[in-house]
Amino acid sequence: MGDTKRELKEKDKQRNKDLKKVKRFNAKVYRRFARKQHRRVPESRYKTTMKNPENVLEIDGLHTYFYTDIGTVRAVDGVTIQIPRGKTVGVVGESGCGKSVTSLSILRLLQEPQGQIAEGELRFNIGDGEAIDLAKVPPKRMNSIRGNDITMIFQEPMTTLNPVLTIGKQLDEVVRYHNVDKLTSRMIKDRSIEMLETVGIANASGIYSMYPHELSGGMRQRVVIALALLCNPKLIIADEPTTALDVTIQAQILELLKALKDKVSASIMFITHDLGVVAETADFVVVMYAGRIVEQGTVYDIFHAPSHPYTIGLMKSRPSDAIGEESLYSIPGNVPSPIELPDYCYFRNRCDMSVKACRGKYPSMLPLSDTHEVACYRYIKIGSEANG
Repeated sequence: MGDTKRELKEKDKQRNKDLKKVKRFNAKVYRRFARKQHRRVPESRYKTTMKNPENVLEIDGLHTYFYTDIGTVRAVDGVTIQIPRGKTVGVVGESGCGKSVTSLSILRLLQEPQGQIAEGELRFNIGDGEAIDLAKVPPKRMNSIRGNDITMIFQEPMTTLNPVLTIGKQLDEVVRYHNVDKLTSRMIKDRSIEMLETVGIANASGIYSMYPHELSGGMRQRVVIALALLCNPKLIIADEPTTALDVTIQAQILELLKALKDKVSASIMFITHDLGVVAETADFVVVMYAGRIVEQGTVYDIFHAPSHPYTIGLMKSRPSDAIGEESLYSIPGNVPSPIELPDYCYFRNRCDMSVKACRGKYPSMLPLSDTHEVACYRYIKIGSEANG
């Protein structure tokens, strides 16, 4: 009994040492971040060049970490995505895989200093052959981009809209902030009402004077979409915009987004866990797992030739009306802790297709075709042939 108590004391002592070590490390990171925030950044430091001028955004090796009291959470761990101009890129994966953190990193809406972009580039095409790295842009410049060139449609409209302000005041505020001294109050109001009509709201002038709680869920989501489109953005990030809506309203919102994307010539980054939504809306698909991309390609590539075992599992998990199907398939096992991620493939312990090579380090992205990539050792020969 005495030995057990001694062991428990030793474990507690070691745990306290580890916690103190983590806190010292976090304090050092926070101080470094604070110094960077107060430092003046010359334009030359964040100006960059697009690898492909046809892309509106290039996410290159993005690492976003959260420095917590129990360790560093590697929420996004080396994500690389290209979003072409005028196209829709669907980002799919289960809850906690890093989809939303990736989108918040683009707009620099992380809870700082706990959440930080630790590494990587976010190259944004501002036109005229120029580009900027959003990861290095100073806060003041970022404010002019956020809500103007890049906008976001959030999942729950009631947390997006201010309950004590009318719809009109919230729309007018966006137009006024990004068009200082350019528009009169009458012109701003007309612009807001026009946008409400654009997103399919009847009696737009009446809705302009209402409060969010007076509208239905579908109407509120249309207002949020109107907010996102007011300044004709180049990139719209839609973070599960249909999850809180019923099926018929979901279909209307998806059709509306597709129509508006073409009307304003914008690109869309569509974040969802619904594969049916991706099939309907996206041109390209990115599959994420535990903070990394495991597969990406065109919609045809992903839905007709899923290659990563995780993607195959997601496809098998879809509801089916086939006769004899008794229960939905579920991928066995659990996602590894983002604090203690292994150095091998994160999906290995849940995979029923693993091979001997899977015991090695985390696999790099292997090209299966010009448009299709996968991070899996099962395709290493195909990837070598594609590179050759």
